[in-house]
Amino acid sequence: MEQIIEFPDVLDLVEQHKLPKEIYASDGTLLFKPYDPVIESPLVANRKKWRLFANYTVDPNDDEVVQINTTGQLIRIKHDADVDEMMGYIRKVHPGATVEEAISFVLQRVVEDTGEFKDDDEFGAYTLTLYLALAYLIHYGVLVLVK
Repeated sequence: MEQIIEFPDVLDLVEQHKLPKEIYASDGTLLFKPYDPVIESPLVANRKKWRLFANYTVDPNDDEVVQINTTGQLIRIKHDADVDEMMGYIRKVHPGATVEEAISFVLQRVVEDTGEFKDDDEFGAYTLTLYLALAYLIHYGVLVLVK
């Protein structure tokens, strides 16, 4: 039986201060630098240019397990509304969406469901976690980034 890799809970990584200094795509592209100013991270700087495509199929027996199309690797992604929404949006609604479109889609849903953010700090922190989750989806090969 093939090993299943556990997709990390981004909020846990943030709370436990266990984020790496840099997050890379499988092809070596630098995606995100969590400890540097956000705008310096390539995923944010290129949010209007870089496009995203799904690179997975869902296990019919366990909807938390996806198989990466290009490598065959199995990854367990515990249900997280934001991660699920980004994956579904890119796979079903808008293949080839820009990074900005994917992030905006989730932010719009959150505002519709819970109301406006209380201030810019709350908005910024939430957006940062979305970018981190997206960086990890690309890092694990669930999503493919096209420059």
